[in-house]
Amino acid sequence: MTDSRKHGWRKWLGPFLQTLATLALIAWILWRNDGTAVLVRLKDVDASWLSAAISLLVVSVFLGALQWERLLAVQGLSIPAGRLLRAYSLGMFLNFVLPSGVGGDVVRAVQVHRDTKGGAKGIAATLLDRFAGLFTLALFAAVASVLLAMGHPDPLFRKLAIATGLVAASFCVVSAVLFSRRVVGWIAPVARLFGEGPLLDKARNLRAAFLEYREHPVLVSQVVGLSVATQFLRLLVHWCCAKAMGLPLDLAWILLFVPVVALISVLPISVGGWGLREGTQKTFFSLPGVMPGLSAHDAGAGALALALTTSLLGMLVPALVSLVSGLFLSHRPNAAVARSES
Repeated sequence: MTDSRKHGWRKWLGPFLQTLATLALIAWILWRNDGTAVLVRLKDVDASWLSAAISLLVVSVFLGALQWERLLAVQGLSIPAGRLLRAYSLGMFLNFVLPSGVGGDVVRAVQVHRDTKGGAKGIAATLLDRFAGLFTLALFAAVASVLLAMGHPDPLFRKLAIATGLVAASFCVVSAVLFSRRVVGWIAPVARLFGEGPLLDKARNLRAAFLEYREHPVLVSQVVGLSVATQFLRLLVHWCCAKAMGLPLDLAWILLFVPVVALISVLPISVGGWGLREGTQKTFFSLPGVMPGLSAHDAGAGALALALTTSLLGMLVPALVSLVSGLFLSHRPNAAVARSES
């Protein structure tokens, strides 16, 4: 077998396995759950609460695009607002449909490079934008774990909340340590053991771009504020969807479990996290006591219906924003030509 054929086989093997894993996860979820009960939950959705969820998600897309713009500004990069919004929302959509789960971030980084020739700087800003969201969600989970541990009467659930919160807090601590200049200084000599080359040079450039944020505390504080607002709105989307389905789901459980689901769904196991995300969310939210007053059967159906609804909204709303912004951008040059001819 020639090298080109081997490369082609390896190129398609990963996506093929992820597609198989996605189909297997979805089939397993459908087999393990009552599809009719899930459909009943979806059919009886309250339109007003669902509209509120959609509105919150749209606002979060605009805030998320602004957060990305601030991160690019630290690197001295600038993209016109309309193009930036379209790239950001398109990236959100593609993260749900591309095999890697981060394909949308790659598309955003490519857009930055096309518009600014930013190279490692654009990649660093895009990676940090994704990372900031996960970091903020982990902080929410850590805070929610404390609230649930103090207020929940069941010792087992207090232990569950504490364990989940410790995982989230550990993610935050490790993330903060990795941005330390001292730690980066320790890693650099180890990296040199692997020799010099283009890949190591790119890693150095990316490291330098990351550390650039330490020199801009004001802009970083803006990013933190935007990240908190953006992620909280997206958590509220889950709460509004639960209200739309009449599910007795406390916001604290959403703050605790959704960040963990988000971290798990990043794993490159299935296409866009489908199946993995819904199965994990259904498992968490259908635990006894999370939705008091519902039987195990109804809680499971409701949790799965909620997971499907939030996933579909997370995919379709950014797609709509991307489409509208793209139409607006395509219309503007035509309008400019019309004005010049008049």
